[in-house]
Amino acid sequence: MFVIHFTQGATDPLNGFSASGASFVPLADGTGDTHISCLHLEQGASIAAPSITHAATLLVVHGRITIVTHIEARIQFSGGMGAVFTDHEPYTIESDTGAIVLIVEAADLKPHARGISTPQRIAGQRWPSGTVIT
Repeated sequence: MFVIHFTQGATDPLNGFSASGASFVPLADGTGDTHISCLHLEQGASIAAPSITHAATLLVVHGRITIVTHIEARIQFSGGMGAVFTDHEPYTIESDTGAIVLIVEAADLKPHARGISTPQRIAGQRWPSGTVIT
């Protein structure tokens, strides 16, 4: 077993992708081009097209982010939510409040049917804060 840390102090500033207010730490690499990493975003942070060569899954652990898609849709995500992107699917990440995001990258990723958000799956669920999802 290897113990890993993805706390703020374990990250380094992210210098690519026109990033501002972002720090990053790689956590694990798999066979081929499979990577798991952690992104810490400060209040007001933004990153343009962070994973264009790989499929990517973004999992918000804490805080809130807004993902802006290539068709200019702005979708807000908070802790317990995520998104799956195909390779070459452009997007931008922004955070008004700050956030911690786990990122899984691979040649190909597909969302599992049980993980896809539908009104039937999430209605009435509670966030850790006690807020009910409607």
